[in-house]
Amino acid sequence: MAELVPTSWKNNLMQLRENVNRAFDRWLSKRRGSPVDEEGFSLPPVFESGGPAVDIGETDDEVIVIAELPGLGKNDFKVEVTEDRLVIRGNKERSYEKRERNYSYSERSCGSFARAVALPCEVNPDRGQARYEDGLLRVTLPKAEQAKTKRVKIRVQA
Repeated sequence: MAELVPTSWKNNLMQLRENVNRAFDRWLSKRRGSPVDEEGFSLPPVFESGGPAVDIGETDDEVIVIAELPGLGKNDFKVEVTEDRLVIRGNKERSYEKRERNYSYSERSCGSFARAVALPCEVNPDRGQARYEDGLLRVTLPKAEQAKTKRVKIRVQA
């Protein structure tokens, strides 16, 4: 069944919603006199959008998955792989507390996400490797022997 809203539009709309929500939260915090810098306090966008954007590619010998996880540290998420599926789960908590002579102020923010991705072929999960740098997680998974591409030259007769 075809989607009513193309995926590229969904991503743009979710980003727009995120930006509007953040701007509205900043405006509200200034109106109510919040001492917290809302921009620095909020959780990374991956928690609001339900999980990271993911690209999947493959070569003759491996499957490569790249996930966008900006604003997270490598201890904020876990990666699990089976022969046919990759799952990325994350949790993050932030808290702020300020005590002055006449008042006390505290805020807490927490969130979690999980994203499961069906892999295009069977892989060998025990030999997988992952690297996280600059907000991008790159997972390289060797294909199982039966899933590797085999190239054969075929002689063409005239």
